[in-house]
Amino acid sequence: ISPQLQNAKDDILIFTFGVKFVVAYGGRKLPSQTMETNGERPYSVLTRDEVEEKMKKQIDDISQIFLVSKSDATVLLISLRWDSLRVSDRLDVDKEKVLTESGLKAVATDSNLDSSDVSCGICCKIAGEFFEFDDDGKVDADDVDVDVAGDDLISTPFCAHKFCKTCWSDYLDKNFFSVEENKAAIPCPQRDCRGVVGPDTIEKLTVRDQEMYQKYVLRSYREENREWKIKQCPAPYCSYEIEFHRVKEDDEHSLNVVCLCGYIFCWRCMLESHRPVTCNNATDWLCGHLKNLLEESVKVSSLSWIDNNTKPCPHCYCPMQVDDLQWGPFVTCACSGRFCWTCLIPEDAHETGYGVACVAPDLGSRAEPDFSFLDLWEASQVSLELAKSDLEAFEESEIKTPSDLMEQDIKVIREGLMLVVQCRQFLKWSCVYDYLHTEYDTAKREYLRFLQENAAALVLSYSKTIKEEAERAKKLNCDKSKLSNEASNIGNYFYHFIKTLRDGLSEVKAKSYDNYGGPHWLCDRCTYGNSWFQNACKMCCDATASNAEKLSD
Repeated sequence: ISPQLQNAKDDILIFTFGVKFVVAYGGRKLPSQTMETNGERPYSVLTRDEVEEKMKKQIDDISQIFLVSKSDATVLLISLRWDSLRVSDRLDVDKEKVLTESGLKAVATDSNLDSSDVSCGICCKIAGEFFEFDDDGKVDADDVDVDVAGDDLISTPFCAHKFCKTCWSDYLDKNFFSVEENKAAIPCPQRDCRGVVGPDTIEKLTVRDQEMYQKYVLRSYREENREWKIKQCPAPYCSYEIEFHRVKEDDEHSLNVVCLCGYIFCWRCMLESHRPVTCNNATDWLCGHLKNLLEESVKVSSLSWIDNNTKPCPHCYCPMQVDDLQWGPFVTCACSGRFCWTCLIPEDAHETGYGVACVAPDLGSRAEPDFSFLDLWEASQVSLELAKSDLEAFEESEIKTPSDLMEQDIKVIREGLMLVVQCRQFLKWSCVYDYLHTEYDTAKREYLRFLQENAAALVLSYSKTIKEEAERAKKLNCDKSKLSNEASNIGNYFYHFIKTLRDGLSEVKAKSYDNYGGPHWLCDRCTYGNSWFQNACKMCCDATASNAEKLSD
Protein backbone atom coordinates (compact mmCIF):
# COMPACT_ATOMS: atom_id res chain seq x y z
CA ILE A 1 0.00 0.00 0.00
CA SER A 2 1.18 3.52 -0.74
CA PRO A 3 3.28 5.22 1.98
CA GLN A 4 0.98 8.24 1.66
CA LEU A 5 -1.69 6.27 3.51
CA GLN A 6 0.25 6.81 6.74
CA ASN A 7 -0.73 10.48 6.64
CA ALA A 8 -4.42 9.79 6.31
CA LYS A 9 -6.09 10.98 9.51
CA ASP A 10 -9.53 9.62 8.82
CA ASP A 11 -10.65 6.13 9.75
CA ILE A 12 -9.37 3.11 7.86
CA LEU A 13 -11.07 -0.24 7.64
CA ILE A 14 -9.66 -3.16 9.53
CA PHE A 15 -11.49 -6.28 8.44
CA THR A 16 -11.08 -9.90 9.41
CA PHE A 17 -13.33 -12.46 7.76
CA GLY A 18 -16.54 -12.67 9.75
CA VAL A 19 -19.97 -11.19 9.98
CA LYS A 20 -19.02 -7.67 11.06
CA PHE A 21 -16.42 -5.09 10.12
CA VAL A 22 -13.81 -3.69 12.50
CA VAL A 23 -12.78 -0.07 12.17
CA ALA A 24 -9.84 1.56 13.97
CA TYR A 25 -9.61 5.29 14.60
CA GLY A 26 -6.09 6.56 15.17
CA GLY A 27 -4.88 3.28 16.65
CA ARG A 28 -7.46 3.10 19.49
CA LYS A 29 -9.04 -0.23 20.27
CA LEU A 30 -12.70 -0.64 19.49
CA PRO A 31 -15.04 -3.50 20.34
CA SER A 32 -15.25 -5.84 17.40
CA GLN A 33 -16.62 -9.17 16.28
CA THR A 34 -13.81 -11.12 14.63
CA MET A 35 -13.23 -14.76 14.03
CA GLU A 36 -10.06 -14.92 16.12
CA THR A 37 -11.12 -13.15 19.27
CA ASN A 38 -14.79 -13.93 19.83
CA GLY A 39 -15.73 -10.33 20.47
CA GLU A 40 -12.49 -8.46 21.15
CA ARG A 41 -9.67 -7.60 18.80
CA PRO A 42 -6.40 -8.84 20.38
CA TYR A 43 -4.20 -6.00 19.12
CA SER A 44 -4.15 -2.27 18.61
CA VAL A 45 -2.14 -0.08 16.25
CA LEU A 46 0.08 2.57 17.86
CA THR A 47 2.29 5.34 16.61
CA ARG A 48 5.91 5.50 17.72
CA ASP A 49 5.10 8.43 20.01
CA GLU A 50 2.44 6.35 21.76
CA VAL A 51 4.92 3.52 22.29
CA GLU A 52 7.46 5.95 23.73
CA GLU A 53 4.80 7.31 26.10
CA LYS A 54 4.13 3.78 27.38
CA MET A 55 7.85 3.25 27.87
CA LYS A 56 8.31 6.57 29.70
CA LYS A 57 5.37 5.80 31.97
CA GLN A 58 6.93 2.49 32.96
CA ILE A 59 10.22 4.29 33.72
CA ASP A 60 8.44 7.03 35.71
CA ASP A 61 6.55 4.48 37.79
CA ILE A 62 9.77 2.74 38.90
CA SER A 63 11.48 6.08 39.50
CA GLN A 64 8.68 7.51 41.67
CA ILE A 65 7.90 4.40 43.69
CA PHE A 66 11.50 3.50 44.63
CA LEU A 67 13.00 7.02 44.62
CA VAL A 68 15.64 6.42 41.98
CA SER A 69 16.57 8.68 39.08
CA LYS A 70 14.93 8.13 35.70
CA SER A 71 18.34 7.29 34.28
CA ASP A 72 18.86 4.54 36.88
CA ALA A 73 15.30 3.28 36.34
CA THR A 74 15.97 3.01 32.61
CA VAL A 75 19.17 0.99 33.17
CA LEU A 76 17.40 -1.34 35.63
CA LEU A 77 14.51 -2.01 33.25
CA ILE A 78 16.88 -2.70 30.35
CA SER A 79 18.94 -5.06 32.53
CA LEU A 80 15.86 -6.98 33.70
CA ARG A 81 14.18 -7.08 30.28
CA TRP A 82 11.55 -4.46 31.07
CA ASP A 83 9.88 -6.71 33.62
CA SER A 84 8.48 -4.12 36.05
CA LEU A 85 7.31 -6.76 38.52
CA ARG A 86 10.77 -8.31 38.72
CA VAL A 87 12.43 -4.90 39.10
CA SER A 88 9.98 -3.98 41.87
CA ASP A 89 10.56 -7.22 43.77
CA ARG A 90 14.33 -6.89 43.70
CA LEU A 91 14.33 -3.23 44.71
CA ASP A 92 11.90 -3.96 47.50
CA VAL A 93 14.11 -6.71 48.94
CA ASP A 94 17.50 -4.93 48.82
CA LYS A 95 17.67 -1.68 46.91
CA GLU A 96 21.37 -0.97 47.59
CA LYS A 97 22.42 -4.45 46.49
CA VAL A 98 20.48 -4.19 43.23
CA LEU A 99 21.95 -0.79 42.40
CA THR A 100 25.47 -2.03 43.17
CA GLU A 101 25.11 -5.19 41.09
CA SER A 102 23.68 -3.14 38.20
CA GLY A 103 26.66 -0.75 38.20
CA LEU A 104 24.61 2.18 39.50
CA LYS A 105 26.81 2.84 42.53
CA ALA A 106 30.19 4.59 42.57
CA VAL A 107 33.01 2.12 41.97
CA ALA A 108 36.37 2.23 43.75
CA THR A 109 38.77 4.70 42.14
CA ASP A 110 42.15 3.48 41.00
CA SER A 111 44.79 5.01 43.27
CA ASN A 112 47.21 5.28 40.35
CA LEU A 113 44.74 7.35 38.34
CA ASP A 114 45.57 11.06 38.27
CA SER A 115 42.23 12.90 38.40
CA SER A 116 43.87 16.10 37.18
CA ASP A 117 45.24 14.46 34.05
CA VAL A 118 43.48 15.81 30.92
CA SER A 119 43.52 12.75 28.67
CA CYS A 120 41.20 10.33 26.88
CA GLY A 121 41.28 6.75 28.09
CA ILE A 122 40.91 5.28 24.56
CA CYS A 123 42.84 7.42 22.08
CA CYS A 124 45.52 8.23 24.69
CA LYS A 125 45.56 11.93 23.94
CA ILE A 126 47.64 13.40 26.72
CA ALA A 127 48.30 17.08 27.30
CA GLY A 128 52.03 16.90 26.55
CA GLU A 129 51.43 15.63 23.02
CA PHE A 130 49.18 18.53 21.97
CA PHE A 131 50.19 21.49 24.12
CA GLU A 132 53.33 23.59 23.60
CA PHE A 133 55.12 24.75 26.74
CA ASP A 134 56.77 28.14 27.05
CA ASP A 135 60.15 28.85 28.64
CA ASP A 136 58.56 28.87 32.09
CA GLY A 137 57.02 25.39 31.55
CA LYS A 138 53.45 26.73 31.20
CA VAL A 139 50.90 25.86 28.56
CA ASP A 140 49.81 28.55 26.12
CA ALA A 141 46.00 28.86 26.49
CA ASP A 142 45.63 29.50 22.74
CA ASP A 143 47.16 26.10 21.96
CA VAL A 144 44.72 24.06 24.06
CA ASP A 145 42.89 21.41 21.96
CA VAL A 146 39.25 21.97 22.85
CA ASP A 147 38.35 18.43 21.74
CA VAL A 148 40.34 16.98 24.62
CA ALA A 149 39.87 19.77 27.12
CA GLY A 150 38.86 18.66 30.59
CA ASP A 151 35.26 19.81 30.25
CA ASP A 152 34.80 17.75 27.05
CA LEU A 153 36.10 14.52 28.54
CA ILE A 154 33.08 12.60 29.74
CA SER A 155 32.76 9.77 32.26
CA THR A 156 29.85 7.95 33.84
CA PRO A 157 28.59 9.22 37.23
CA PHE A 158 29.89 6.03 38.82
CA CYS A 159 33.56 6.01 37.76
CA ALA A 160 36.42 8.39 36.91
CA HIS A 161 37.30 6.98 33.48
CA LYS A 162 37.14 9.85 30.99
CA PHE A 163 36.84 9.67 27.22
CA CYS A 164 36.44 12.20 24.44
CA LYS A 165 33.17 12.49 22.52
CA THR A 166 34.67 10.95 19.37
CA CYS A 167 35.76 7.82 21.23
CA TRP A 168 32.41 7.61 23.02
CA SER A 169 30.59 7.73 19.67
CA ASP A 170 32.82 5.07 18.10
CA TYR A 171 32.47 2.80 21.12
CA LEU A 172 28.67 3.05 21.29
CA ASP A 173 28.12 2.74 17.56
CA LYS A 174 30.42 -0.24 17.07
CA ASN A 175 29.35 -2.29 20.08
CA PHE A 176 25.69 -1.38 20.61
CA PHE A 177 23.90 0.91 18.15
CA SER A 178 24.94 -1.05 15.04
CA VAL A 179 24.37 -4.49 16.60
CA GLU A 180 21.01 -6.12 15.88
CA GLU A 181 20.79 -7.94 19.21
CA ASN A 182 20.37 -5.73 22.26
CA LYS A 183 22.67 -6.35 25.22
CA ALA A 184 21.56 -6.14 28.84
CA ALA A 185 23.35 -2.88 29.67
CA ILE A 186 26.06 -0.62 28.25
CA PRO A 187 29.20 -0.81 30.41
CA CYS A 188 31.95 1.78 30.75
CA PRO A 189 34.50 1.53 27.91
CA GLN A 190 37.27 0.96 30.46
CA ARG A 191 38.04 -2.74 30.79
CA ASP A 192 36.87 -4.39 34.05
CA CYS A 193 34.99 -1.25 35.11
CA ARG A 194 31.58 -2.04 36.62
CA GLY A 195 30.08 1.38 35.95
CA VAL A 196 27.25 1.50 33.42
CA VAL A 197 26.21 4.05 30.84
CA GLY A 198 22.74 5.54 31.24
CA PRO A 199 20.75 8.46 29.83
CA ASP A 200 22.52 10.92 32.16
CA THR A 201 25.83 10.09 30.43
CA ILE A 202 24.34 10.07 26.94
CA GLU A 203 22.91 13.58 27.47
CA LYS A 204 26.49 14.93 27.49
CA LEU A 205 27.28 13.45 24.07
CA THR A 206 26.34 14.59 20.58
CA VAL A 207 22.77 14.91 19.33
CA ARG A 208 23.29 11.95 17.01
CA ASP A 209 24.39 9.74 19.91
CA GLN A 210 21.32 10.81 21.90
CA GLU A 211 19.00 9.91 19.01
CA MET A 212 20.73 6.56 18.48
CA TYR A 213 20.49 5.76 22.19
CA GLN A 214 16.78 6.56 22.17
CA LYS A 215 16.30 4.10 19.30
CA TYR A 216 18.42 1.54 21.17
CA VAL A 217 16.25 1.83 24.30
CA LEU A 218 13.04 1.71 22.26
CA ARG A 219 14.23 -1.41 20.43
CA SER A 220 15.10 -3.03 23.75
CA TYR A 221 11.65 -2.13 25.08
CA ARG A 222 9.93 -3.59 22.05
CA GLU A 223 11.95 -6.83 21.92
CA GLU A 224 12.40 -7.65 25.59
CA ASN A 225 9.13 -6.62 27.18
CA ARG A 226 7.63 -9.63 28.91
CA GLU A 227 4.25 -8.24 30.01
CA TRP A 228 2.91 -7.66 26.48
CA LYS A 229 4.40 -7.68 23.02
CA ILE A 230 5.05 -4.90 20.54
CA LYS A 231 6.22 -5.34 16.97
CA GLN A 232 6.79 -2.84 14.22
CA CYS A 233 4.75 -3.18 11.06
CA PRO A 234 6.98 -4.93 8.46
CA ALA A 235 5.69 -2.82 5.57
CA PRO A 236 8.29 -0.54 3.97
CA TYR A 237 8.15 3.09 5.09
CA CYS A 238 5.61 2.28 7.84
CA SER A 239 6.32 3.57 11.36
CA TYR A 240 3.28 2.11 13.14
CA GLU A 241 3.70 -0.33 16.03
CA ILE A 242 1.36 -3.23 16.80
CA GLU A 243 0.53 -3.92 20.46
CA PHE A 244 -0.54 -7.50 21.10
CA HIS A 245 -2.80 -8.09 24.11
CA ARG A 246 -3.31 -11.84 24.03
CA VAL A 247 -1.34 -13.60 26.77
CA LYS A 248 -0.78 -16.81 24.85
CA GLU A 249 -0.55 -17.51 21.13
CA ASP A 250 -2.46 -20.75 20.72
CA ASP A 251 -3.53 -20.32 17.11
CA GLU A 252 -1.23 -22.35 14.89
CA HIS A 253 -2.86 -20.83 11.80
CA SER A 254 -1.48 -17.38 12.68
CA LEU A 255 -3.19 -14.14 13.55
CA ASN A 256 -3.97 -11.63 10.86
CA VAL A 257 -3.03 -8.05 11.66
CA VAL A 258 -4.18 -5.11 9.55
CA CYS A 259 -2.01 -2.05 10.10
CA LEU A 260 -3.35 1.45 9.64
CA CYS A 261 -1.03 1.77 6.64
CA GLY A 262 -3.15 -0.92 4.97
CA TYR A 263 -0.59 -3.75 5.09
CA ILE A 264 -1.92 -7.16 6.20
CA PHE A 265 0.55 -9.51 7.85
CA CYS A 266 0.88 -12.47 10.19
CA TRP A 267 1.72 -11.61 13.79
CA ARG A 268 3.69 -14.79 14.44
CA CYS A 269 6.07 -14.95 11.46
CA MET A 270 5.74 -11.35 10.17
CA LEU A 271 5.15 -12.58 6.62
CA GLU A 272 2.22 -11.27 4.65
CA SER A 273 -1.10 -12.74 5.75
CA HIS A 274 -1.03 -16.37 4.65
CA ARG A 275 -4.33 -17.84 5.69
CA PRO A 276 -5.39 -20.65 5.45
CA VAL A 277 -1.95 -22.28 5.84
CA THR A 278 0.25 -22.27 8.95
CA CYS A 279 3.41 -20.22 9.39
CA ASN A 280 5.58 -23.31 8.82
CA ASN A 281 3.65 -24.11 5.64
CA ALA A 282 4.08 -20.55 4.37
CA THR A 283 7.82 -20.57 5.08
CA ASP A 284 8.29 -23.97 3.43
CA TRP A 285 6.35 -22.81 0.38
CA LEU A 286 8.30 -19.58 -0.11
CA CYS A 287 11.72 -21.05 0.66
CA GLY A 288 11.36 -24.51 -0.86
CA HIS A 289 8.28 -25.67 -2.75
CA LEU A 290 7.76 -22.52 -4.83
CA LYS A 291 11.42 -22.36 -5.82
CA ASN A 292 11.45 -26.04 -6.77
CA LEU A 293 8.28 -25.69 -8.83
CA LEU A 294 9.68 -22.70 -10.71
CA GLU A 295 12.92 -24.56 -11.46
CA GLU A 296 11.00 -27.67 -12.51
CA SER A 297 8.73 -25.56 -14.71
CA VAL A 298 11.72 -24.06 -16.53
CA LYS A 299 13.25 -27.51 -16.91
CA VAL A 300 10.04 -29.02 -18.27
CA SER A 301 9.64 -26.09 -20.65
CA SER A 302 13.15 -26.72 -22.01
CA LEU A 303 12.54 -30.45 -22.38
CA SER A 304 9.24 -29.77 -24.12
CA TRP A 305 11.03 -27.52 -26.64
CA ILE A 306 13.60 -30.27 -27.24
CA ASP A 307 10.87 -32.86 -27.83
CA ASN A 308 9.04 -30.59 -30.29
CA ASN A 309 12.04 -29.32 -32.24
CA THR A 310 14.63 -32.12 -32.24
CA LYS A 311 14.94 -35.86 -32.94
CA PRO A 312 17.32 -38.38 -31.31
CA CYS A 313 20.21 -39.71 -33.32
CA PRO A 314 19.97 -43.56 -33.54
CA HIS A 315 23.76 -43.82 -33.13
CA CYS A 316 24.50 -41.67 -30.06
CA TYR A 317 20.91 -40.88 -28.92
CA CYS A 318 21.70 -37.16 -28.64
CA PRO A 319 18.98 -34.72 -29.76
CA MET A 320 19.58 -33.16 -33.15
CA GLN A 321 17.95 -30.20 -34.83
CA VAL A 322 17.71 -29.71 -38.60
CA ASP A 323 16.30 -26.50 -40.03
CA ASP A 324 16.06 -27.51 -43.70
CA LEU A 325 16.61 -30.75 -45.62
CA GLN A 326 18.32 -29.57 -48.81
CA TRP A 327 20.31 -32.69 -49.76
CA GLY A 328 17.81 -35.52 -49.32
CA PRO A 329 16.32 -37.27 -46.33
CA PHE A 330 19.66 -38.30 -44.77
CA VAL A 331 21.43 -36.12 -42.21
CA THR A 332 24.77 -36.38 -40.46
CA CYS A 333 25.02 -36.12 -36.69
CA ALA A 334 27.92 -34.61 -34.78
CA CYS A 335 29.02 -38.20 -34.00
CA SER A 336 29.47 -38.72 -37.81
CA GLY A 337 26.54 -41.13 -37.97
CA ARG A 338 24.11 -40.75 -40.87
CA PHE A 339 20.41 -41.60 -40.66
CA CYS A 340 17.04 -40.85 -42.24
CA TRP A 341 15.41 -37.81 -40.67
CA THR A 342 11.91 -39.19 -41.28
CA CYS A 343 12.12 -42.74 -39.92
CA LEU A 344 15.36 -42.40 -37.87
CA ILE A 345 16.86 -45.53 -39.47
CA PRO A 346 20.66 -45.52 -40.12
CA GLU A 347 21.67 -45.04 -43.73
CA ASP A 348 23.33 -48.46 -44.09
CA ALA A 349 20.13 -50.23 -42.92
CA HIS A 350 17.69 -48.02 -44.74
CA GLU A 351 15.73 -49.56 -47.61
CA THR A 352 15.51 -47.52 -50.77
CA GLY A 353 13.76 -47.98 -54.02
CA TYR A 354 10.43 -47.59 -55.74
CA GLY A 355 7.42 -48.01 -53.44
CA VAL A 356 9.42 -47.88 -50.21
CA ALA A 357 7.96 -45.24 -47.88
CA CYS A 358 9.47 -44.02 -44.64
CA VAL A 359 7.26 -44.24 -41.60
CA ALA A 360 7.92 -41.84 -38.73
CA PRO A 361 8.35 -43.75 -35.46
CA ASP A 362 6.20 -43.05 -32.42
CA LEU A 363 8.59 -41.39 -30.00
CA GLY A 364 5.92 -41.12 -27.31
CA SER A 365 5.30 -38.11 -25.13
CA ARG A 366 7.07 -37.13 -21.96
CA ALA A 367 4.89 -37.19 -18.82
CA GLU A 368 4.68 -33.63 -17.55
CA PRO A 369 4.12 -32.82 -13.86
CA ASP A 370 1.07 -30.91 -12.70
CA PHE A 371 1.81 -27.19 -12.56
CA SER A 372 -1.77 -26.11 -11.97
CA PHE A 373 -0.80 -25.00 -8.43
CA LEU A 374 1.88 -22.70 -9.82
CA ASP A 375 -0.46 -21.31 -12.48
CA LEU A 376 -3.16 -20.61 -9.89
CA TRP A 377 -0.61 -18.99 -7.57
CA GLU A 378 0.70 -16.67 -10.28
CA ALA A 379 -2.81 -15.76 -11.47
CA SER A 380 -3.89 -15.03 -7.89
CA GLN A 381 -0.81 -12.87 -7.38
CA VAL A 382 -1.71 -10.81 -10.43
CA SER A 383 -5.29 -10.38 -9.17
CA LEU A 384 -3.99 -9.34 -5.74
CA GLU A 385 -1.66 -6.72 -7.22
CA LEU A 386 -4.52 -5.30 -9.29
CA ALA A 387 -6.70 -5.06 -6.17
CA LYS A 388 -3.90 -3.28 -4.30
CA SER A 389 -3.42 -0.90 -7.23
CA ASP A 390 -7.13 -0.03 -7.21
CA LEU A 391 -7.03 0.71 -3.48
CA GLU A 392 -3.81 2.73 -3.77
CA ALA A 393 -5.16 4.73 -6.69
CA PHE A 394 -8.36 5.54 -4.79
CA GLU A 395 -6.45 6.58 -1.66
CA GLU A 396 -3.99 8.77 -3.53
CA SER A 397 -6.76 10.45 -5.51
CA GLU A 398 -8.67 11.29 -2.33
CA ILE A 399 -5.60 12.49 -0.42
CA LYS A 400 -3.91 14.49 -3.18
CA THR A 401 -6.94 15.70 -5.13
CA PRO A 402 -10.07 15.46 -2.96
CA SER A 403 -13.21 14.87 -4.99
CA ASP A 404 -16.81 15.88 -4.38
CA LEU A 405 -17.64 12.49 -2.87
CA MET A 406 -19.32 12.58 0.49
CA GLU A 407 -17.31 11.39 3.49
CA GLN A 408 -19.64 8.45 4.07
CA ASP A 409 -19.33 7.38 0.42
CA ILE A 410 -15.52 7.52 0.64
CA LYS A 411 -15.58 5.37 3.76
CA VAL A 412 -17.83 2.71 2.22
CA ILE A 413 -15.82 2.52 -1.01
CA ARG A 414 -12.52 2.31 0.86
CA GLU A 415 -13.86 -0.48 3.06
CA GLY A 416 -14.97 -2.39 -0.02
CA LEU A 417 -11.60 -2.04 -1.74
CA MET A 418 -9.76 -3.23 1.36
CA LEU A 419 -12.11 -6.20 1.62
CA VAL A 420 -11.29 -7.13 -1.98
CA VAL A 421 -7.55 -7.00 -1.20
CA GLN A 422 -7.93 -9.33 1.77
CA CYS A 423 -10.12 -11.77 -0.17
CA ARG A 424 -7.61 -11.86 -3.03
CA GLN A 425 -4.80 -12.50 -0.56
CA PHE A 426 -6.69 -15.41 0.99
CA LEU A 427 -7.41 -16.92 -2.42
CA LYS A 428 -3.73 -16.65 -3.28
CA TRP A 429 -2.65 -18.65 -0.23
CA SER A 430 -5.47 -21.16 -0.65
CA CYS A 431 -3.46 -22.35 -3.68
CA VAL A 432 -0.69 -23.33 -1.25
CA TYR A 433 -3.24 -25.24 0.82
CA ASP A 434 -4.28 -27.02 -2.37
CA TYR A 435 -0.67 -28.00 -3.09
CA LEU A 436 0.14 -29.20 0.44
CA HIS A 437 -3.07 -30.94 1.54
CA THR A 438 -5.00 -32.25 -1.46
CA GLU A 439 -2.27 -33.79 -3.60
CA TYR A 440 -3.44 -37.37 -2.97
CA ASP A 441 -7.16 -36.74 -2.54
CA THR A 442 -8.92 -36.00 -5.80
CA ALA A 443 -12.31 -35.42 -4.20
CA LYS A 444 -11.04 -32.77 -1.80
CA ARG A 445 -9.11 -31.06 -4.56
CA GLU A 446 -12.19 -30.86 -6.76
CA TYR A 447 -14.23 -29.48 -3.88
CA LEU A 448 -11.57 -26.92 -2.94
CA ARG A 449 -11.27 -25.63 -6.49
CA PHE A 450 -15.05 -25.43 -6.71
CA LEU A 451 -15.01 -23.22 -3.59
CA GLN A 452 -12.16 -21.14 -5.03
CA GLU A 453 -14.04 -20.53 -8.27
CA ASN A 454 -17.17 -19.46 -6.42
CA ALA A 455 -15.17 -17.17 -4.16
CA ALA A 456 -13.33 -15.59 -7.10
CA ALA A 457 -16.64 -15.01 -8.89
CA LEU A 458 -18.11 -13.33 -5.79
CA VAL A 459 -15.07 -11.07 -5.39
CA LEU A 460 -15.06 -10.15 -9.09
CA SER A 461 -18.75 -9.26 -8.96
CA TYR A 462 -18.22 -7.20 -5.81
CA SER A 463 -15.29 -5.35 -7.41
CA LYS A 464 -17.45 -4.39 -10.38
CA THR A 465 -20.20 -3.19 -8.04
CA ILE A 466 -17.72 -0.99 -6.16
CA LYS A 467 -16.52 0.63 -9.38
CA GLU A 468 -20.09 1.21 -10.53
CA GLU A 469 -21.08 2.76 -7.21
CA ALA A 470 -17.93 4.90 -7.16
CA GLU A 471 -18.89 6.36 -10.54
CA ARG A 472 -22.47 6.81 -9.39
CA ALA A 473 -21.34 8.59 -6.22
CA LYS A 474 -19.78 11.36 -8.32
CA LYS A 475 -23.28 12.36 -9.43
CA LEU A 476 -25.53 10.93 -6.74
CA ASN A 477 -25.05 9.09 -3.47
CA CYS A 478 -23.86 5.52 -3.82
CA ASP A 479 -26.15 2.66 -2.85
CA LYS A 480 -24.68 1.85 0.57
CA SER A 481 -27.18 -0.87 1.34
CA LYS A 482 -26.26 -2.73 -1.86
CA LEU A 483 -22.55 -2.58 -1.03
CA SER A 484 -23.21 -3.57 2.56
CA ASN A 485 -25.29 -6.59 1.57
CA GLU A 486 -22.70 -7.84 -0.90
CA ALA A 487 -19.91 -7.28 1.64
CA SER A 488 -21.83 -9.29 4.24
CA ASN A 489 -22.37 -12.11 1.75
CA ILE A 490 -18.66 -12.22 0.93
CA GLY A 491 -17.72 -12.05 4.61
CA ASN A 492 -20.00 -14.94 5.46
CA TYR A 493 -18.80 -17.00 2.50
CA PHE A 494 -15.12 -16.55 3.37
CA TYR A 495 -15.82 -17.16 7.06
CA HIS A 496 -17.18 -20.60 6.23
CA PHE A 497 -14.50 -21.10 3.57
CA ILE A 498 -11.79 -20.62 6.21
CA LYS A 499 -13.59 -22.87 8.66
CA THR A 500 -13.93 -25.58 6.02
CA LEU A 501 -10.20 -25.54 5.28
CA ARG A 502 -9.25 -25.51 8.96
CA ASP A 503 -11.44 -28.59 9.43
CA GLY A 504 -9.53 -30.33 6.65
CA LEU A 505 -12.38 -30.28 4.13
CA SER A 506 -14.19 -32.78 6.32
CA GLU A 507 -17.42 -32.14 4.41
CA VAL A 508 -16.12 -34.39 1.64
CA LYS A 509 -17.28 -37.79 2.85
CA ALA A 510 -16.72 -39.86 -0.29
CA LYS A 511 -13.90 -40.14 -2.77
CA SER A 512 -14.35 -39.41 -6.43
CA TYR A 513 -13.15 -41.73 -9.16
CA ASP A 514 -9.75 -41.08 -10.73
CA ASN A 515 -9.64 -38.60 -13.59
CA TYR A 516 -13.22 -37.54 -12.89
CA GLY A 517 -13.92 -33.86 -12.74
CA GLY A 518 -17.05 -31.79 -12.79
CA PRO A 519 -19.77 -30.30 -10.63
CA HIS A 520 -20.46 -33.60 -8.79
CA TRP A 521 -18.74 -36.12 -6.57
CA LEU A 522 -19.45 -39.82 -7.01
CA CYS A 523 -20.54 -42.00 -4.10
CA ASP A 524 -18.32 -45.05 -3.55
CA ARG A 525 -21.36 -47.10 -2.58
CA CYS A 526 -23.94 -46.40 -5.26
CA THR A 527 -21.94 -44.23 -7.75
CA TYR A 528 -24.64 -41.54 -7.63
CA GLY A 529 -23.45 -38.07 -8.67
CA ASN A 530 -24.02 -35.68 -5.77
CA SER A 531 -23.69 -31.91 -5.66
CA TRP A 532 -20.63 -30.50 -3.83
CA PHE A 533 -23.00 -28.76 -1.44
CA GLN A 534 -24.23 -32.15 -0.14
CA ASN A 535 -22.25 -33.70 2.71
CA ALA A 536 -23.74 -37.19 2.29
CA CYS A 537 -24.95 -39.15 -0.70
CA LYS A 538 -28.46 -38.11 -1.63
CA MET A 539 -29.39 -41.51 -3.01
CA CYS A 540 -28.05 -43.65 -0.12
CA CYS A 541 -29.52 -41.34 2.54
CA ASP A 542 -32.87 -40.92 0.79
CA ALA A 543 -35.85 -42.32 2.74
CA THR A 544 -37.31 -44.19 -0.24
CA ALA A 545 -33.92 -45.74 -0.93
CA SER A 546 -33.73 -47.02 2.65
CA ASN A 547 -37.22 -48.54 2.37
CA ALA A 548 -36.29 -50.20 -0.87
CA GLU A 549 -33.31 -51.83 0.80
CA LYS A 550 -35.53 -53.22 3.58
CA LEU A 551 -37.97 -54.66 1.04
CA SER A 552 -35.16 -56.27 -0.91
CA ASP A 553 -33.91 -57.92 2.29
